[in-house]
Amino acid sequence: MLTLADQHVREADVALPLIQGNMLDLSELPVYQTVTCYADSLCYLPDETALQTVFEQVAGHLTTTGQFLFDVITPHQTDDVYPGYMYNYRDEDRAFLWSSDEADEPHAVEHDLTFFTYNSAKDAYDEVSELHHERTYELSVYRQLLQAAGFNRVTVSADFGRQQPDAQTTRWFFVCEKGDGQND
Repeated sequence: MLTLADQHVREADVALPLIQGNMLDLSELPVYQTVTCYADSLCYLPDETALQTVFEQVAGHLTTTGQFLFDVITPHQTDDVYPGYMYNYRDEDRAFLWSSDEADEPHAVEHDLTFFTYNSAKDAYDEVSELHHERTYELSVYRQLLQAAGFNRVTVSADFGRQQPDAQTTRWFFVCEKGDGQND
């Protein structure tokens, strides 16, 4: 992910520090006005305790008026959309196979990913397989954990802030602020 982010930073010709670290321990980082966390990163945490720790770490590294922006997949995505999901891609030099199924815990899914990349030196394809485990929670759980971490104003939307969430929403987008306010 950092390699891809670095590529985008270079293409945009901007100065942006990219840091590899553990989101459960941000103690070495300074305070920021905005912290973002996208692309299912929080859904890879093992449980609510780890999620709470991340929320507390982020809150502790935001200015008083700072914002935390993130997204997560919804229970609709894990429970209704992903089970049995398959995606396959192939071109001249590579192939990608993705299948998803329910995991053993509520609102969790396992993605079986297999990549085939053509290796001209071998005149064959190299195979790399990964098993990804994602988990999400009910919206009320996110709100409760965010409030306990010190976020007093939490706004949740769908479609990158363009729509209100509904029962068919597959991804929630959060804007969280530490300042005074109510949940939206």
